[in-house]
Amino acid sequence: MSFKLYHFIKILILIIFVVSLVGFTFLMNSCTPEVCTTWARFCAATLIGAPSPNEINECPSEVLICPGETAVLYWNVSSDVTSIKITSEFGTSYGPFTALSGSQNVSPLATTDYTLTVEGNCNFEKKVTVHVVAGGETQTLIAKGSPETGVWVVDVSPVTTSTSIIVNLIKTLPCTDGSFWNKWSLKKTDLDSTVTFLDVTDIETSANDIPLVGSWEFTPKDATYQKETACFSVTIKCTEVYPTPTPSPLPPYSPPPPTHQ
Repeated sequence: MSFKLYHFIKILILIIFVVSLVGFTFLMNSCTPEVCTTWARFCAATLIGAPSPNEINECPSEVLICPGETAVLYWNVSSDVTSIKITSEFGTSYGPFTALSGSQNVSPLATTDYTLTVEGNCNFEKKVTVHVVAGGETQTLIAKGSPETGVWVVDVSPVTTSTSIIVNLIKTLPCTDGSFWNKWSLKKTDLDSTVTFLDVTDIETSANDIPLVGSWEFTPKDATYQKETACFSVTIKCTEVYPTPTPSPLPPYSPPPPTHQ
């Protein structure tokens, strides 16, 4: 092999290597998915518990209200968002909005899902649920605790639950992990510091229409409970609102007939 041919082959191999490397780099870059920088928080709260949209600390995805009450849907999105729209599952639309933080009041007649649709560097959706309590339905309270403390606690916040919702029946029930005990003492503390004591078993008993909102402290009776969770079923309804009676109008005044002397 001549000297010139040898160098020609080396140069050709080098060119092929460089072209292959450039092509591979281009292919890898073209296959790298675009990173979406758009973000949004979409939350729901009771009218009493709704925070300022700029001060969102907790972001509930579900809220419980009574018929006729109002819930607040609020959002906070990234600066690249150009359009914000809220749509109910029944077709009612709100927006489009352009404010990066805001809120929308809703008063659904029945339980309704609401979807936030944002458009920015990329588009996506988030969903919340406004649960309208019809009465006679059940909710599960999941209390957390340990044998060391001897108390299992669950706090129901007025941010997520209307203060008009009350509990008329309660019982213990197995958790999804199988943990269960059938005898408990309950100390229920309301927002106004009213305290109620009840015995809770696996037989449904009256809860004396205590508010759902507040702190629920359960202590096991006749045993050392070893699980970290304890579950309870409560039957809820809304307090009845009686309309203020309208007073009957007074009859028109009629002066007495004149007397003749």
